[in-house]
Amino acid sequence: MVTLNHNQFREVGPSAAKSNLVIIGGVCALSLAMGFSRFGFTPIIPLMQRDLSVSSWEIALMASANYLGYMVGAYASRQAFVRSNLRAGLGFGIPATVLLLAAMSLTLEPLLWHLFRFLSGFLSAVLFVVASSVALGQGRSDRAGFLYSGVGIGIALTGMLVPLFDSLGGWRMSWQGLALFGSLLGAFAWFALSGAAAAEVRLQPPSLKNMLFTRNRKWYALLAAYGIEGIGYIITATFIVQIIKATPAISHVANQSWVLIGLAAAPSTLLWSRAARAATIRTALMFAFGLQALGILLTVMLPNEFTTLLGAVLFGGTFMGITSLTITLANRMKPGQQLQAIGELTAVYALGQVLGPMAAAYLQKHYDNLAPSYFAALILILALCMLKVLDKEDEGAT
Repeated sequence: MVTLNHNQFREVGPSAAKSNLVIIGGVCALSLAMGFSRFGFTPIIPLMQRDLSVSSWEIALMASANYLGYMVGAYASRQAFVRSNLRAGLGFGIPATVLLLAAMSLTLEPLLWHLFRFLSGFLSAVLFVVASSVALGQGRSDRAGFLYSGVGIGIALTGMLVPLFDSLGGWRMSWQGLALFGSLLGAFAWFALSGAAAAEVRLQPPSLKNMLFTRNRKWYALLAAYGIEGIGYIITATFIVQIIKATPAISHVANQSWVLIGLAAAPSTLLWSRAARAATIRTALMFAFGLQALGILLTVMLPNEFTTLLGAVLFGGTFMGITSLTITLANRMKPGQQLQAIGELTAVYALGQVLGPMAAAYLQKHYDNLAPSYFAALILILALCMLKVLDKEDEGAT
């Protein structure tokens, strides 16, 4: 369980309390934007197939629409208009995200589902970038570990809430229930972040607003590694519940695996932050990539209850850690330009998530169902090797 007794929160006084509130608001925003809107689809996939006989092809199209929307949103979030209107981004993105969750339950038309998932992906990316920029601005960048626990918390909540809502009203009630709980998260996120968003724009020095965003070999190496992570992790993140439920020997742990992924993800960002301070960010990142590859391989090489749950822990315990460490490193490589840096990283990550399902479909068609997992593990090792280009000078003080 994440507590607020960490040494990063030992400051006292009104300023510290306000700063802590902003971080908690960011956690709620990411729980909604990523845990509910983005990943809530994963445990609902089997319900839509069971209740509506939705084909695997339609499911894949909905997933791809969401990833495409995420990529477009990531690109849009890099634009000056977004940087100058952070509060408006929150004010529009939060309620629209909740409405799109509810809208999934109001139609049986696949084209509308695809549209809703595309728009959800778009808003997920914008909210992720905007909330990250606001929450980590004004001297709070060292609290990324707390902030990104919100994604894991959201995933764990969907894993617990979806079976409950399913028992009350099947797939339709599951979407509506996520919208209801998501609205509570969104309301608190707005309360905590709206003031900080306005202040972030006002306090940004003009010299930083107009600073040219430069790229070098090391920045491209970080971009490439993070883009590959998008490919490697999305194959598992989207279809793991469906895959496990389709495997008789381990089908009974499908929902537990998803909850476990979220529970492992929630504290992982804090743990990886500490690991980075004990070693270096680059070393921690390389170790995280290796463990994620191992977690993916465990389930396909040794498919039993223990290895499936262990694989879930390793996967959940690394994918948000990789995000947190990468963004922390980017903030230090690009001081004062975190919104542009986060937006660019999110864009290549989203591109990887668009390419991942297509690569998986090709490998399944021409080889077998396990080939995508082996491919994912292999390219994660490639990303690990790319990080060797970075050195301690790129990390600043850790």
